[in-house]
Amino acid sequence: MRGAMILKAVAEMLERVEHLAIRVLFLGLIVVVFGGVLLRYVFRIPLVWGEELAMFAFIWLAFLSASVAVRRQAHFRMSALIGFLPGRRRVFVEVATLLLMGALTLVLGWQGLHLAAGGLWEQAPGLRVPMVWVYAALPVSALSMLVFLFETLLVGPPPKEDA
Repeated sequence: MRGAMILKAVAEMLERVEHLAIRVLFLGLIVVVFGGVLLRYVFRIPLVWGEELAMFAFIWLAFLSASVAVRRQAHFRMSALIGFLPGRRRVFVEVATLLLMGALTLVLGWQGLHLAAGGLWEQAPGLRVPMVWVYAALPVSALSMLVFLFETLLVGPPPKEDA
């Protein structure tokens, strides 16, 4: 019981951190893209690294948002069909779905670790930063997704929020 409460607290804190990161990345993405367009078409000064930075921010945005969607159970589901199943079968399908998602998330994390390790020796052409910072989005988001999947399995889904 205590472990489940700790897991729930960790998941809530992790989601808050991810929401903050998503907001900062989204704001940065808007500023960089708008600035790049403004500089290129109004002042005729191309922002060489802007497109690359925007792409990297978008990659992190996509994977962190996917992680939050796992916690909120906002991914595409066949909930209408599952709702017709009787109690035990519905629970079985829900648990099997979570376990399958966990297995696929482990693959994402494992492959992401390999990709990130390879990125230690690659450098982004425009920004001149190691690509590990970009590729790290995969294992980081996979770890977060696993925390959220374990929370759903052991504690249950978090309460629905009004959007």
